[in-house]
Amino acid sequence: MLVISYRKLKQRFSKLKLQHNQLSSFLHHSTQLIAVLDHNMQPLFINSHLLALSQQSTTPTNDLQLALYADQLSLHAMAKLIQQRLIEQPHWQGEVWLGCGAKEKRRSLSVAITRLGDTKPIKYLLIGQDTSNDNQQQQLLLQQHIRDPDTHLLTATIFKEYLTYAMLSCNEQHPKLAVMVIKTNCILGFSEPNYQAGLTKRLILLAEHISALLPKGAILARYNDESLALLIPGHLCSINIDIYLNRLAHNILGVIDPNSVLSIIDQTYIGIAIYPNDGDSAAALLTSAAAALVSASQLSVSRFQFANSLFQQDSVDYFGLESELTNAIAKQQIEVYFQPKLSISNNKVVGYEALIRWHCPKRGLLLPAAFINMADETGLIVKLDHMVFAKCCQQYINWQQHKLNRGRIAINIASLSFQQTDFVVKLEQQLAHFQISAEHFDLELDEDIFLLANTATTETLQQLVALGFHLTLDNFGEGLSSLKVLRQYPLHSVKIARNYIVNMEHNDQQRNITASIIRLASYLELEVIAIGIENEMQAYLLHVMGCDILQGYLFSKALPANEIPALLATEDNLIRKQVS
Repeated sequence: MLVISYRKLKQRFSKLKLQHNQLSSFLHHSTQLIAVLDHNMQPLFINSHLLALSQQSTTPTNDLQLALYADQLSLHAMAKLIQQRLIEQPHWQGEVWLGCGAKEKRRSLSVAITRLGDTKPIKYLLIGQDTSNDNQQQQLLLQQHIRDPDTHLLTATIFKEYLTYAMLSCNEQHPKLAVMVIKTNCILGFSEPNYQAGLTKRLILLAEHISALLPKGAILARYNDESLALLIPGHLCSINIDIYLNRLAHNILGVIDPNSVLSIIDQTYIGIAIYPNDGDSAAALLTSAAAALVSASQLSVSRFQFANSLFQQDSVDYFGLESELTNAIAKQQIEVYFQPKLSISNNKVVGYEALIRWHCPKRGLLLPAAFINMADETGLIVKLDHMVFAKCCQQYINWQQHKLNRGRIAINIASLSFQQTDFVVKLEQQLAHFQISAEHFDLELDEDIFLLANTATTETLQQLVALGFHLTLDNFGEGLSSLKVLRQYPLHSVKIARNYIVNMEHNDQQRNITASIIRLASYLELEVIAIGIENEMQAYLLHVMGCDILQGYLFSKALPANEIPALLATEDNLIRKQVS
C-alpha cells in the first residue's frame, strides 16, 4: 500500500511540476508584463518581457529590482501609496512609470496589482502593459494637430483658434486686426517628379522669408497645401491700418530672391481681410480673405487684394503719393512758408515757425496733414527735415541782407530725424555751409522724442544746446510725461498744445489748465508760446494769464517768404488795441 501511495504521490508531483514549468514558461514568455511582489512591493518574480523592458539581465531572484513611480513620486512613496490602496481593497489599477536602466529613462505602464489570497506572507500579482508607444502616438497626433509636420508651421485649426482669441481681444484702443491668405503658383511645379514635396520645400522657404519681415506677435500658419495664413493682431495694426497692410503686402511680394529656389514661383497672390469690416468670426474673416485672394489671382501678375474695395483704392493712392513725394524731395519742390509769432507786450513780430507746403502737380497745394504721416512711416521725413533746415538757413541769410530778421525761425523736428546717429553732424554741416549761427533757430521737439529717453537722447540735446540751438517742447500738456521732460532736459520754451486753446473762452476747465501751464513754465523760467489763436478773446485771456508770445490765424496765416516784407510793413496793426 505504501509503495502504491508513493508512486501516486510521485506521479502527482511530476504532474504538478509539469504544470509549474508550463505556467512558469507561460509567465516568462507572456507578452504581458508580469511580476510577483512581496509585502514591501519588492519583486519575487519578473517575467522576461518585464526584465527586458526594465533593462535587467536574468539575474538571481534576490537581485531583482522593479522601479515603479507615479508622476513625481519617489519609488518608496509609490510603494507606500499602492500598499495603502491595497489595504483598502484587494485590487488596484492605474498608470505608473517604470524606471529603465541607469540612464533614468522611464516608460509608461498600465498595471493591475492584485493581492494573492489571504496567505502569509502577503504576495501581490502585477500584470501590466507598456503604453509608451501609445502615449508617443498620442503626442505625435497632438503635435500634428498643432504643427504641420512638413513645414512645422501652425496648422489651420490652431490658426483659427488664435484668430478667434485675437478677435475677442479687440477693444477701443485696438479695434481692428487683419488676416492675409498667401498663395503661390509654381510655373515649374508640373515638371517635378514629386510635386507635393517640391511645393512644400518652396512653402518652407517662402515662410522663412516672410517671417523675417514680421513684427513680434504676428502669427504665420500653413492654411492648406498651397497657401499660408498670416494674422496681424490689433496691437500691431497702426492707426492707418490699410497703409500698414499695403506696405507689408508689398514687402512680402518682394521677398523672392531670383537666385533661390523661390525663383521658380511664378506668381504670388495675397488676399487681405480686416476685422470687423470683413467678418465677425474667424470663419467669415478667412472666407473674405480667400475671396480677395481669388480676385487677386485673376490678374496676370503677382499682387494683393483687399476684401474691401475702399482700402484697395486708398492703397493705390497712398503708394502713388509716396512716389510723388519722393520725387518732390529729390527735386527740392517742397516749399517753406512762415507763420509769424507776435509779442503782445511790444506789438512786434518776434519770430516765425517754418511750415511746409507742397505744390503737387497732380493734386494741387497740399498741407502737411495730407502727407506728413506717410513721410514719417516711410522714413522720407528724415530727408524732408534736412531739406527744410537748409531752406530756413538760406532764407534767414536773405532776410538778414534785407534787414527783415525778426527773431528765431522755429523748425519742427520729427522723432525719427532726431534719432538718426548723424542728426547733429548734418545740422553742423548746414550751419557751416551757410556760415550761420545755430542761435537763430528754434528746434521744436515733440514729446515722442523723450518717451524712450536714453543716454543718446540726453547727449544729443546737450550737443544741440552747446551749438546754440534754442529747444522747445512742442504740444506741451498733450502727453503724460511732460513734467518729467521739463525737469530732466535742457529746454528753453514750451508750446501749449492746441487742444487747450480751441474754445478755451467757453470752457472753464481748459482756461484753468492753461493758466496752470503758464504759471508752471514761468516758475521754471521757460518761455511760453500759444498757438492756434483764432479770436480776440483767446488772445486777451492768454495775455491776462501771462503768455506773451502768440501765433495763429488771428494775426496771420503761414505765408511764402516773399510776402513777409508786406506783413512786416503792417506789423503795428497785427495785434489789435482790444487785445493789448
